[in-house]
Amino acid sequence: MPREFRAPQPRAGKASSDLELYFSVFLFCSISSILLGYLALQGVKSVLGSRLRRRSVAVRDALEKRITGRTKERPVIIGFFHPYCNAGGGGERVLWTAIRATQQKYPHVICAVYSGDIDATAEAILSKVQLRFGIDLDTNRVDIVFLKKRHLVSAERWPRFTLAGQSAGSIPLVYEAISALVPDIFIDTMGYAFTLPVVSFLLDIPVAAYVHYPTISTDMLEKVPCQRWAKLIYWRAFAKVYSWVGSAADVVMTNSSWTRNHILSLWGKGRDPAVVYPPCDTKALRELDIVRERERNILCLAQFRPEKDHALLLKAFAKLLKDVDPAMATGPEKVNLILIGSVRGAEDAQRVGSLKKLAQKLGVNANVEFVCDAPWPEVIRRLGKAWVGANAMWNEHFGIGVVEYMAAGLIPVVHDSAGPKMDIVVPLDAQPTGFHATDEASFAQAFHQALTLPKPEVNAMRARARAQSDKFSEKVFDDAWLNRTARLLELESKMRAARRT
Repeated sequence: MPREFRAPQPRAGKASSDLELYFSVFLFCSISSILLGYLALQGVKSVLGSRLRRRSVAVRDALEKRITGRTKERPVIIGFFHPYCNAGGGGERVLWTAIRATQQKYPHVICAVYSGDIDATAEAILSKVQLRFGIDLDTNRVDIVFLKKRHLVSAERWPRFTLAGQSAGSIPLVYEAISALVPDIFIDTMGYAFTLPVVSFLLDIPVAAYVHYPTISTDMLEKVPCQRWAKLIYWRAFAKVYSWVGSAADVVMTNSSWTRNHILSLWGKGRDPAVVYPPCDTKALRELDIVRERERNILCLAQFRPEKDHALLLKAFAKLLKDVDPAMATGPEKVNLILIGSVRGAEDAQRVGSLKKLAQKLGVNANVEFVCDAPWPEVIRRLGKAWVGANAMWNEHFGIGVVEYMAAGLIPVVHDSAGPKMDIVVPLDAQPTGFHATDEASFAQAFHQALTLPKPEVNAMRARARAQSDKFSEKVFDDAWLNRTARLLELESKMRAARRT
């Protein structure tokens, strides 16, 4: 009888021992890889950081000599990353008002602005600040650092994957900036959040962000149709990365409650963003007479950019004249639409041309006036004459122009969303301070309501609107801005001391 063959069985103890050995080797390799990666990153940080600081020595020395003998405190250079600082819009008013407040409070601080406006000189830029905004600066303590790679953050440079492209483009642009001048504090005032971790990692200095508008928001994600799943995945992935880069900021400021809510949801509650309402020149505007009779004009004060939706205003205005109240087209009841804004370049100029063609197509060109790049005194004069102030942008992050309407005594008619809805055109003492609208029909109706209010009601609403505008004065902005600047200066001292140990 043949013997039964049995295959040898592995011993359980040996298999378990082999598994433990493999796991130990894997764990060792993983930890070693992480440590080596960390050491490599620290090496890159040390080498690049030291190289950048050496490059800046001569430039920093020259800047610091400007205030030699004027203060006993150690000079501090604050770098403001604002590649379009010469655009002349609301974001630029924030930038230059912040610099003025910083100069007035801290004589030992030098403000450097990283600008891509290479078609202008530093003198021309600062002259425009005074002309456009009426802001006087100590030019000896302002330095314009010109950048040649601004095209990397231009929307035209990235016809596809624009959000990711512009964000990625900001990284070599900010590297160019800190290669030219290493600051002691870095503040992004234009919304390029991807610059924050780069500067924080390489230079180990305080970084801050003043956020006008989140690069991506939950509103944007909700508007993507389910059928466009690829775009939804792209935007959700981008939102995750945006959330990570935002966490690099030491201090975060937002310009409205709407922006704060979105930054909280994206960057996390640990950022503790403060609402610092943009400064509005309400002092000069409050001197305008709000009781005297005004011209029947609807005025829009906004840069000629696509998101401002001037086309919606033109269509609503045409509906007002043709459908709601044809008597307002001509004669004693005639109403005009005045569009005032800055033109940043050829693209904006082309957009103005397209809007003029639209006005002609709609048959309202005789009632529409375009005013481009008007100096501030001319803007004030226009505001003092107009009846209604209009804003049609969906999810306008704040709306400095709306506040200026209210301070000047205009009846605001604004889009029913974001800053104008949540912060600005809100009831005062349970009474309205203006009107909200969403589309052509509702804007046309709101225009008609504002233009046909009885005089006592008009005067009462104008008074309430002006009182509401006090909430957004330059003094309120200065106080809030300087509160955060003090925190950054304190952090800068601590980080400087830590680097030396």
